[in-house]
Amino acid sequence: MTFLQNYPVIAPFASLLAAEAVKFFIDLARNRSNPRFVNPGGMPSGHSSFVSSMVVMVAYREGVESTLFMIAAVVALIVMYDAIYLRNEAGKHASVINEHHSTRLQESLGHTHFEVLVGAAFGAGFTFLLLFLL
Repeated sequence: MTFLQNYPVIAPFASLLAAEAVKFFIDLARNRSNPRFVNPGGMPSGHSSFVSSMVVMVAYREGVESTLFMIAAVVALIVMYDAIYLRNEAGKHASVINEHHSTRLQESLGHTHFEVLVGAAFGAGFTFLLLFLL
């Protein structure tokens, strides 16, 4: 048995850290004044990377017909929905509040559909690589 088979939680956390590192370097390449690392928003979605990695690990260990796989898939969909819709709305509200008050709320909270899709593909691909290369 491989290390990942014994400790399946390692892959999602490694996927999250890798996605956040990619996000940081993308922000640097775009000359952002404040590159993000483990912050909301940006490309790719670290949350989506984490949950898609979790789904792949559960599918690998338990099978795609298991109840645990279905629970993991539903949780992943909820997290991705939240990243696209709910946190984007919160960012829009923060923008309006910032216009009318002296507070500085963070406005980049959510993700675009593309950022979530790339994050999910990144997490799944990263986990497949870990599983089949180690």
